Amino acid sequence: MKNLIWIVLTAFMLFGCSKEAPTPVSELIKKTWSASSAQWDGTTQYTKGGSSNLVSGYSQFKLDLSVAGSVTLTEFDGKQFTGSYVLASDNTKITLSNLKSSEGAPTGTSGTLEFRIVGTPTATTLGLETTTTYIKASNKRVSLALVNP
Repeated sequence: MKNLIWIVLTAFMLFGCSKEAPTPVSELIKKTWSASSAQWDGTTQYTKGGSSNLVSGYSQFKLDLSVAGSVTLTEFDGKQFTGSYVLASDNTKITLSNLKSSEGAPTGTSGTLEFRIVGTPTATTLGLETTTTYIKASNKRVSLALVNP
């Protein structure tokens, strides 16, 4: 009987202890992100710390998702927009909407930008790609590698 109790206790310790649940994507993205790199249709435009960036303005790019449902976007041209965001229920897309500033919506967007989440977000990295071409990026798809330092 003692042996059975020890076997059960050992099995519980080895197999019964639950692992921590993974952090939901909605919590992982709830941060302020900056650009580590940016590509337009596969051509690198910016790399953080790079000396020959084609679009050096990405050094000021910020995507602030720190307040659930609210977004502040600072684009590579320095213009800042506020609005709201929604994470798709399948965690594959982030839609920024009602984006506006004193000058209006981001050029050619009607105030909406949609990004596909590329890869698996972590506590410090987030990959995004526009779902359509973006006029401010010479009508190309934008891929962003974002970091939260």
